[in-house]
Formats: sequence, structure tokens, C-alpha cells
Amino acid sequence: MYDRIMQIISEMIGRMQEGDKLTVMQFKELENRGFTVAEISTALSWIAERIENSMVEKTDHAMRSEHSHRILNDSERLMFSAEAWGKLIHFREIGLLHTEHVEMIIERASMMNIGTVDNSTLTMLIVSLLFQDEDSKHSLHRMLLKGDEQIH
Repeated sequence: MYDRIMQIISEMIGRMQEGDKLTVMQFKELENRGFTVAEISTALSWIAERIENSMVEKTDHAMRSEHSHRILNDSERLMFSAEAWGKLIHFREIGLLHTEHVEMIIERASMMNIGTVDNSTLTMLIVSLLFQDEDSKHSLHRMLLKGDEQIH
């Protein structure tokens, strides 16, 4: 479920950065692709909170490549699968993660002695970092809906 929420967040932030406005049709498209209302609501709630806190900034597509990328040392390179490292770079590119977040994820993965960090492990590291943010007004558990609630 967390991976799906991160996918929605990634898509929505990408669209917003390209100047698209979020519409009901885009949300219906997500539902048609199999995302639940709870997943969409959780993702949008997280984005709205970050916009309110000015943590997600609208940038030009061309400016995204100006971010410096972390070069992994040999032991760190062995720790991440190519797909997971690409996903981490993508989230950094769109502004979902900051440089400090990337460093914290590398450090946590190293300290936890996980072995190879794949996409699902990376998602859990990102979720634990972003959704349990001290600046957040609510925890992940309060943000996730059971699926039978209605949002007005």
C-alpha cells in the first residue's frame, strides 16, 4: 500500500511541477487504474500538508536536473539495487526528498544492515522518514483511511 501511495505522490508532484492543476478527472483516472480512495486521499493529504508548509515547491522541469547527486562509495553501491537507487534519485529530482533525506536513508539502510535495498525496502525507509516527520501535524496512522470512510 505504501508503494502505491508513494507512486501517487510522485505523479501528482510531477504534474504540479509541470504546471498542471490537479483535477477531478485526474483523480478518477487514478481510481480507474486501481488506486483506492484511501490511497489517493492519503497521498493528497500529505501533499497538501507539505504545500501548506512550503516544503513542496513548484519548479521548472529544466531546473530539476540542477540537483547534485550523491555518489555512493563501494559498500553503499552494493547496498542498493539499481532500481531502488534510481527511484531514490527520482524522488530527489522531483523535490519529494531533500539532500538530507537521501543521506538519512543511506545511513538508516547501512545501520540496519538490511543487505540489498530493493524498491519495497526503499519505500518503507522513505515512508518512515516522510510520514513520521516531526513537522507533520499528524502521524501516518491518522492519515491512512480504512477505505470505507467518505471525505467531504
